[in-house]
Amino acid sequence: MMDVGVKAWAEIVRQVYPDLSILRDRSKWLAGDFKLPAVFIETDIVSDKVHTPRADRIIEDVGLVFHYDKERVDEQDEGEPIPLDLDPFFQYLRQQRFNVASKRFGVVLVIEPPRTRKKADQVELTFRYSYLLGVPKLLLKDDGSPIQKINNFYIEHEGKELDA
Repeated sequence: MMDVGVKAWAEIVRQVYPDLSILRDRSKWLAGDFKLPAVFIETDIVSDKVHTPRADRIIEDVGLVFHYDKERVDEQDEGEPIPLDLDPFFQYLRQQRFNVASKRFGVVLVIEPPRTRKKADQVELTFRYSYLLGVPKLLLKDDGSPIQKINNFYIEHEGKELDA
C-alpha cells in the first residue's frame, strides 16, 4: 500500500497526458529502455506520522522527469528535442488548487509548489506532498481472540437504568 503515491501521480499524469509513456521501474529508466516521450515517476517517503487513531499522515517527495520526444530526419539521426508543453499539467494542478483527489486509490494529495530543473532533453519537477492513509481497525486481541463489540448501551435517568 505504500506505493499509493506513485500510483496517484501516474493517474494525474495519465489524466493530463493520456498518450505519454509512464515509467516506474528505475532500472528501465536508467537503461534508457523506453519510448519517447515519457515520464519517470519516483517517490521518496519523508515522514509517516500518526494523524488520528485511524489514519497516518504520509509526507513524500516525488520526482517527475519528463523526457522530450525527438524530431528525427532519418533512423540514424539523433534528432532535436521537442519540448513538452507543461502548461496543461500546471493548469490542472492550479484548477485543483494543488489538492488532487485520486479516483482509483482513495487518497487526496495535498501538493506544495514545485521545483523545476530544465535540461536539454528533459525537465525535472519535484514536489513535496502529503496524504492521509487509513489504518485498519484491529479486530483481534494479541492472543488471537476476537474483540467484543459493544452492542448494548445503558444510561441512567432519574435513578433508573434504561437501555439506549
